[in-house]
Amino acid sequence: MNDKINKQEGGENSTNLQGQSIVINQGITYQDAKNIATDVFRSNYLELSAKAAETAKQRAEELVDDFLTEVQKRSPESINSMENPGMQYAIFTAQKEYAKTGDKDLSDMLVDILVDRAGQQERNLKQIVLDESLSIVPKLTLSQLDTLTIIFILKYSRNFQVGSVPLLKKYLESFILPFTSTLSKEASLYQHLEFAGCGSISIGSSKIESIISKTYKGIFSKGFTKEDFEKTEIPFEKYPQIIMPCLQDNSKLQLAAIDDDALTERAKSLNIEDAELNKLKPLMNKNKMNETEVKELLKQQGEFMNSLLDIWDNSHLKNMTLTSVGIAIATANLRRKTGISVDLGIWIK
Repeated sequence: MNDKINKQEGGENSTNLQGQSIVINQGITYQDAKNIATDVFRSNYLELSAKAAETAKQRAEELVDDFLTEVQKRSPESINSMENPGMQYAIFTAQKEYAKTGDKDLSDMLVDILVDRAGQQERNLKQIVLDESLSIVPKLTLSQLDTLTIIFILKYSRNFQVGSVPLLKKYLESFILPFTSTLSKEASLYQHLEFAGCGSISIGSSKIESIISKTYKGIFSKGFTKEDFEKTEIPFEKYPQIIMPCLQDNSKLQLAAIDDDALTERAKSLNIEDAELNKLKPLMNKNKMNETEVKELLKQQGEFMNSLLDIWDNSHLKNMTLTSVGIAIATANLRRKTGISVDLGIWIK
């Protein structure tokens, strides 16, 4: 009864498995990936003194461990990219830069970018931008990283959850506050960002109060009356879902949309025809707070906003636009400092 007879047959193109304990691995393991990265680093890095070489090796292995840990959390299937020469070179670039300094903040940035890079199996613009970012990040200070992130958040993104002043305050504290303490008015900081290919300093400028009042227009409405609405020749009772009490003056009304795009989407969901939508749109801009009023409201959200507004108005922050590399670095720094992830593919196709 204890005799074991093991026999199996397989047809063409089949795979036979037999045994009391079977492990199937259809890709490289964590240890395989680490060995690959270690071998590439050892084979390519400059010869150093024994002590320096050991330090460099430890830092290189530390970065790889952190990278593999993050890959397993965010994109386990991407570990197989380690067999790709382009990915091996990207990791070597990151190892080499971290080995020079041992700066943990730099390591975290490089690891974050590497995880995104591991998910890019085909050569495309996003892959090229991420590869370039790995070589640019080591050339930047923490202040410059935070500068890029502030510009990205205010000029290139919108948070659809910001529908009231309390939610605006929460948004500013979550997305803006973490990056304000290192900001600077020094022109050289912005000139170096331009030199590094992260952005450009333009002649034109933009004010924070203008950006925010346009992005979150609904928050800054002073409202309109029922009579104002009826002048559109649309019956007041026809679309109650599109009207709400004014956030700034509850004795008045406003449209239930954060901006023009949101109004258009809301109108579609309610089957409002374009002709009627065009009659509603002017109400979106009726009785808005002026920029001075918006600025004062922003200052009331915290001392950090007073500081940011001052630096913005008196530096190249107001003049700067970002390149694709600047955006990629900004989003990586956002995730590093806040844990908030955004899809880089929205901005870089």
